[in-house]
Amino acid sequence: MRKILGVDPGLKGGLSVIDERFNFIASIPMPVKTAADGSDRIDSRPIYDFIKEYQPDLIVFEQVGSRPRQKGVFKFGEGFGIVLGVAELLCDNIMFSRPQEWQGHQSLIGLSKKQIAEVAFAVFKAEAIYGKPRAGKRAVRDGISDSLMIAKFGVRFLE
Repeated sequence: MRKILGVDPGLKGGLSVIDERFNFIASIPMPVKTAADGSDRIDSRPIYDFIKEYQPDLIVFEQVGSRPRQKGVFKFGEGFGIVLGVAELLCDNIMFSRPQEWQGHQSLIGLSKKQIAEVAFAVFKAEAIYGKPRAGKRAVRDGISDSLMIAKFGVRFLE
């Protein structure tokens, strides 16, 4: 069975693996470590271990850009580069999809992060989408739900 890895590349992002029949295999929140200067930084080792363990046939990255004068652009680009570099070491088949594309092909445009998480949960039944309840409400890990839906979008590109 062929596997697809979806990547939401931000610090609050995630990595999710599904198979070509839309069966959930595994997810992890984006691994983060504290840098020497006290800032958060993407941790490449757990990403390497995760990708190596599941050996996806295709990796689909969310391709995002920055807005003018947006803070943290360099830091985001650094994190994106870390994840991409690790992915390229372990998989020859990598593609990129803008949010408008992967969301549009799945009728998700205009939905909130919570609504996208509900759709992802309905499709994959992945408890990893929800974190610990806060104030009586289930917390949404939108990095996990987005990465699942990015992977789902990628199934159409398997050869």
